[in-house]
Amino acid sequence: MEIKDTLLFQNLNTDEIQRVLHCSSAKLLAFEKNEEIISPEDQPKVIYLILKGKVILEQFNYMGKPMNIEYRMPGELFAQEDLFLDKNTFEYSVRTTEPCQILTANKNFFFQTCEKSCEHHSKIIYNMLHIFALENQQKQQRLELLTCGDLEQRIARYLMEVSNGNPFVDLSMNRNELSAYLNVTRPSLSRTLSSMQEQNIIQIHGRNQIEILDFENLHAMIDGL
Repeated sequence: MEIKDTLLFQNLNTDEIQRVLHCSSAKLLAFEKNEEIISPEDQPKVIYLILKGKVILEQFNYMGKPMNIEYRMPGELFAQEDLFLDKNTFEYSVRTTEPCQILTANKNFFFQTCEKSCEHHSKIIYNMLHIFALENQQKQQRLELLTCGDLEQRIARYLMEVSNGNPFVDLSMNRNELSAYLNVTRPSLSRTLSSMQEQNIIQIHGRNQIEILDFENLHAMIDGL
């Protein structure tokens, strides 16, 4: 993904983008697959913008099991909340799930405008506020997903949300990650998916694809019917 195509840099021309990169001491970094970018002991100093690849944000309980998993895709940010909350350390780790190219920008650039009150600076701050609003909406949607009913209802709602009306759903998470995302055990997830397949509501194709066979019954599951 090109920098100009990201939400953070929307409505900025080429010259303005170059000024932002200079003023924010931006750096383009490359990471290999399964490389750790952030550990819980690290101090928030920069904002990360993914241009290529995918990363996973993980929190673990005292037994070492994942209790909160989020993904970030090209064009998305991470670590910005910790930066603006002025935290001393992170409460999660971040690692790559595939080779990545990531742009970093110094936090000081986002905390205040310069004495010239440059237009590109104001645009970036506005875009950041827009991103925060979108992320808040997404978190609200996940909260609704986790509290919408039993596991069958949660799976049905998740499939409807990610399918966008397409019967073939390519999963971005494996079974362990999806079970953590839905806040259930992996055996419970597997049993429920198998049950939905036996009811001819879905068809499981390999590890990463699910075909929705019956949208009407999937809607009925969401409604608890």
